[in-house]
Amino acid sequence: MGFDLSCHAEASEVLQRLDDALSSAGNFDAEKSSQIKHLHEIASSARSEKDRYKAYIELYEAYESYKYDSASVYADKAMSLARHIGNADFMVEAACAKVFCLLSAGLYKEAFDEVEQVDISNASSPYLYKYYFVKWRLLADISDYSRAEPYMSQYIQQSRILVDTLRHYMRPKSTQWNYIIGMQLMKERKCRESESYFLKVLSDKHISMHERAISTSCLGYLYKLRGDTVKALRYLAEAAICDIKSSTKETTALRQVGALLFAQGDVEHAINYVQKALDDANFYNARQRKIEIGGVLPVIEQSRYKDMRAQRNVMILCIVMAFALLGVFVVSSLFIKKQMRKLRLATRIIQERNQKLEQANAQLSEANKIKTEYIGKSFYQSAGYFEKIEKLYRLVDRKLSARQYDDLRRTLSERSLMEERKDMYADFDETFLRLFPSFIEKYNELFNEKDRKTPSDTMALSNEMRIFALIRLGITDSERIALFLNYSVNTINTYKTRVKNKSLVNNDEFEQHIMAI
Repeated sequence: MGFDLSCHAEASEVLQRLDDALSSAGNFDAEKSSQIKHLHEIASSARSEKDRYKAYIELYEAYESYKYDSASVYADKAMSLARHIGNADFMVEAACAKVFCLLSAGLYKEAFDEVEQVDISNASSPYLYKYYFVKWRLLADISDYSRAEPYMSQYIQQSRILVDTLRHYMRPKSTQWNYIIGMQLMKERKCRESESYFLKVLSDKHISMHERAISTSCLGYLYKLRGDTVKALRYLAEAAICDIKSSTKETTALRQVGALLFAQGDVEHAINYVQKALDDANFYNARQRKIEIGGVLPVIEQSRYKDMRAQRNVMILCIVMAFALLGVFVVSSLFIKKQMRKLRLATRIIQERNQKLEQANAQLSEANKIKTEYIGKSFYQSAGYFEKIEKLYRLVDRKLSARQYDDLRRTLSERSLMEERKDMYADFDETFLRLFPSFIEKYNELFNEKDRKTPSDTMALSNEMRIFALIRLGITDSERIALFLNYSVNTINTYKTRVKNKSLVNNDEFEQHIMAI
């Protein structure tokens, strides 16, 4: 169901507030760091083991939705100290902290293993509540990622049973009660019933910024399920604002806002929001969030990705065959000593294959970097291209209708095509130099001082540099290079030979030096 943002002042207003919050995100993170620093000082100066334990728990809570690695460290420290103290409640609390860390990071199997080992036999009611809550949350969360039946329904059914258990440890109609019931109903796709509970949570003026973020995010998700994209955008944007202000990095709201806006054609906002969501997921190290964001980002340079994937598959096949050959040699060597020479040869082959595999993996990493860099360019270039095509179509149609053929011929001159190609090269140069900012400097180091070239524009490449920039990106076929640069294959080869002859390195090694930049 589409919507026009210009017709929805409320949605426009909340997006403006979201942009303002994003511009101040560094200040909020600085406040978070200051808070964490103060908690570290409290932990260092704790006078008793009990006080130190409480400080560790506070540090865990500060890191809980901020940074997985640090939260896990203080959950472990709290558990170690709780065992030393011998306090059953503390041990349950620390174990629950560890489980929550694991499920937040998407490590569901490890979280299940951990929660099954918790001893609650001597725990008091408040800590029994913590245990059943985190177990319920684990089942509720994994139901979102286990789409296959009957597993998804089984997880939801198990979480419903735990809600019944949690009722014994909560005050009826309290904020926490409303939150848990609302969340469970959302997992069961009972949208309207779930909505009423989350609205009750938001009516509580004393809830934290993080709790407000969770509830508004859930409401946004519910409205999206119901097809109300205006309300979905409003609540998800509110959730993203709360996440930014509370320095919450383990979140889904900003990604969903970006996806909604991208579906409606607001590319600029979508790029900014999804990229920020990816930065947050990387900072927190939330595996499942990275996967979700990866599903939103469009695929860049699809043909190159397929080529790299094919190379990887071939390399894996070669490794498998090499190991199989090694196994044959090892078995044979037990009976025939003469096969030792072949065994050593096979080992050497395996080492070479491993080196090639590492190189292929490095190329894959580089391709991912190039994909991320080119994503923004692709959005804008595609939009600009279609706008130009639309204008050209209208112009041609108007000229043809008026029978202005000569005028049309003059309008569609080769000069305009040359300008388009010049703009394309400028965009290529700028993007490439953002990926490889030291390329011109390193390229010139391959020549004597008199043969070095420095373009007047620091974000532009010369024709020769552009040929080897394409080679640096993995495009080594002269026909493909000639097609891109609008030269003949013979011209490309002439350029390459002339450059290599002037270089300080051997002609056969020149392209290896280019790939090392």
